[in-house]
Amino acid sequence: MASANLSTPPIPGSFSALERFLVEKSEEAIRDGGQLERWCRDPKRKIREFELNLNKKYTLTNKAVGYFGELPINGKATSVMGVRQFIDFGKVTGSNPEERFRDYVLGEFLPRANWNYPDGYPGGFSIEQSLYRDMQGGYGRFTGADCKGCVDWRKLGVDYTWSLLTVQIHDFVMQFGPYLKRFKEAACVVMHPSFVHVTEKPWEGTKLEVAVGYPFVEFAPIPNVFGFGPGKFGAAVKLFSFRLTDANDIKVVMDFAAAPRCWQVFDFGKFPDPIYGGAALFRKLTFGLYNDATLHDKLDAGMLTQHSRVHQALMEGCAKFWREKPF
Repeated sequence: MASANLSTPPIPGSFSALERFLVEKSEEAIRDGGQLERWCRDPKRKIREFELNLNKKYTLTNKAVGYFGELPINGKATSVMGVRQFIDFGKVTGSNPEERFRDYVLGEFLPRANWNYPDGYPGGFSIEQSLYRDMQGGYGRFTGADCKGCVDWRKLGVDYTWSLLTVQIHDFVMQFGPYLKRFKEAACVVMHPSFVHVTEKPWEGTKLEVAVGYPFVEFAPIPNVFGFGPGKFGAAVKLFSFRLTDANDIKVVMDFAAAPRCWQVFDFGKFPDPIYGGAALFRKLTFGLYNDATLHDKLDAGMLTQHSRVHQALMEGCAKFWREKPF
């Protein structure tokens, strides 16, 4: 990715080397992620779609559609892979449904998106905020109790230009035969007002859409050997579109997109990825008779399926919380 915009304000000398790095990467993520977010919201974008099978039964009615495509970022054509998920979240009952729906998405959704399962394991996302840029153009740190959770999305563009979050991802779980493996995963993402959209009557049958999202920062809070995932993307965004129908049903559409597409399955530093690197070598040895693009598509679809499982689990837990304590 290109370097940070030269118009950004100076970083305080009191910031550590890591904090300075995260500020620069946050500004880059907002710039590049904004381009990707606008492309995701474009109904005319050209993509190659395929349905994903999550291979698991869920409480909420859902559908996941993966896609591959291409878009320009900073004037350069870039491949992209992503997935769009459609979920029946629940229903708003009682008085003032639009106001309560709006308050939940903008003020309660992320801070309360965590719980414990019956076996004691945490689920959902645990969130902490660390750095911010204020409306006067200065950078600062959250301290003490202010680090827990995240600010209300409505404070963006009023009190803060952006806020940097560390998201602990608790439902990154993979099945290996009879064995279940829980991975410790975390991502750094940025809250910014350009990723917030509140639209009344966007479509027939829908009276309110409240959409939020964030770009991913190119930094892995928990080091890992995966070649694709938090900290290993070029530009990437996660978008949550909550839609309130005329019947007060809540529909959620989630979009994830990363550009460029995955270029390595494993990250072993200076050593080449044995999967994609090996496939490229075999294609050369067979003088092009072996088409490694088929392998790429299959493995990339598998990565999108795993992403969808994590976020389906997130919606399952959040919907349960909504049913038990509606806002």
